[in-house]
Amino acid sequence: MHLSNFPVACLLCAVALAVPTTSLSSPTHVDSAPNPIGTVYPTSVTGTINGTIAVVPIPYSLARELIPSQYGILKKAYKSALPGFPHDMYPLIVRSILDHDVGLNGTQLIPDFQSVHIFYPFVDLLGDGYSSFVYGKYLILTGTNTAAIGGSEAYGQIAIPATFKPENNSYAFSHSSRGQEIFLNAYTNESDTAVVTTKFRPLPSVGPWPLEFYVNVTNQPIFADAVKCDQQITFFNTTLSTGANAPVGIIGDISISAPYLPSDSTFRNVFGLKLDVAFIENNLLDCPSLKGL
Repeated sequence: MHLSNFPVACLLCAVALAVPTTSLSSPTHVDSAPNPIGTVYPTSVTGTINGTIAVVPIPYSLARELIPSQYGILKKAYKSALPGFPHDMYPLIVRSILDHDVGLNGTQLIPDFQSVHIFYPFVDLLGDGYSSFVYGKYLILTGTNTAAIGGSEAYGQIAIPATFKPENNSYAFSHSSRGQEIFLNAYTNESDTAVVTTKFRPLPSVGPWPLEFYVNVTNQPIFADAVKCDQQITFFNTTLSTGANAPVGIIGDISISAPYLPSDSTFRNVFGLKLDVAFIENNLLDCPSLKGL
């Protein structure tokens, strides 16, 4: 991989802008393992992403309405990656996460932050019929982290400042009649009503969607206005994601309020993963340079 100082400069600029309002001190204890690759890739921006990712089947017609019409959808690609996926449905992805230990060469440069991603994979941004990109219009994220907000807006995303329960962690545990569950809620505009809620319980194994699908979608380049693209390279082979820390299959319910979907929506019994992964991030790339990924 060719390493460039350009992503480093982008991160340092974001940190400089964030100085008046952010601090590396965390308001609560962060229950997330250290970044294992920070010194392995010393000239790259690295970190960890801890949380949940779920596949939400929505009508293909709705996906076609929400993804800008000038971009195709690589239906054959996601059908191949999701054997048995319902006919005429599309895999909306909902990812609720904590970005942890983001920095350079083992030095954390921005505070940890939480976010909820509602995104659309397998988008044919380049019109070549095979290069898959993720379209993400909105990003709901920690309202005090101006570095993260500025980074999102640099791609044309609509950054939504938010607070989360639990605060500054990937999820929390609760107990119900169905046993132990994990949850994360996101709140905007100082509202007492969550705009996104997630509630999952663990499964004995990963399924029905294969682990390879999640590897695929978390490595697709991300865009909003298509002026520049963000590349996150996620690693499923570090100590964060193997052995006793291997991804755990989950099933549960997700509620999303408008305008993040056209109307308030609740999806029940959706499948996903609870996982922690390390990543390299390459910022503000020319989208055609990511052809074939």
